[in-house]
Amino acid sequence: MSFSVFHEQDNRVLHTDILEFEKELIDFTKQDFNRFFKAHSIFGYSFEKTLCLVDTKYATLVPNDLFTTGENEEFLRFVHDLPSGNFTFPNEAILSTDYQLIYALPKLLQESLSKHFINVHYSISQVSLLNYFSKFTQLDEFFGVHFNGDELFVFCYKESHLQFYNSFPYISSEDIVYNVLNVLNELGLSNERCVVYYTGMMPEDSAHIELLNQYVKFLKPLERTNKLNYSTSVAATPSHYFIHHYASIL
Repeated sequence: MSFSVFHEQDNRVLHTDILEFEKELIDFTKQDFNRFFKAHSIFGYSFEKTLCLVDTKYATLVPNDLFTTGENEEFLRFVHDLPSGNFTFPNEAILSTDYQLIYALPKLLQESLSKHFINVHYSISQVSLLNYFSKFTQLDEFFGVHFNGDELFVFCYKESHLQFYNSFPYISSEDIVYNVLNVLNELGLSNERCVVYYTGMMPEDSAHIELLNQYVKFLKPLERTNKLNYSTSVAATPSHYFIHHYASIL
């Protein structure tokens, strides 16, 4: 789990950090949440607002023409074998598209956060990123990949409208190269001319990036937004690591 602390009056990100989970969030019990919150001092502070960005593979896109309020769970169960447990099924609109993204949100997570924080809101990382790029990308064409654990999000915008979005699981560097090149080819884009930006916690000198760089001529880490101020410690982290955090603030 990663988190950022933002001071609205100064428009400044004060701190960004990572906390390790012992197991998948979806497998947490009430006791697991209690132990986790007690173990980390950040949860002892009071904040005016808390935004929880959820990372989950249990999500799907639904066209607005098919979307019907109250049927989110049915849509999600149609494409995913959901694990046992209690969930709510929020949906969020994706800007510049006619789609809703539906995802599974564990009720225990909601109950636990509500005990520790006031004014808690939820979103999903994919929508935070996509809506940010839709609002603030000035390029005529923008092709990006976001590394999220063992998943790769690939998206492409043309004139601020989303043309392509999909997620791909990966194990090896070759998996990443295959999926990126396949999407470029599907969209009629050249790996010799198209600039590919990447975000997420993937070091520039990692084996994954080194191999991808051999096949994509213009591969660049995306700079964090200049619409926010950053503390010295945050500014010292690689600029492409926590784009989804800062996107959700704007």
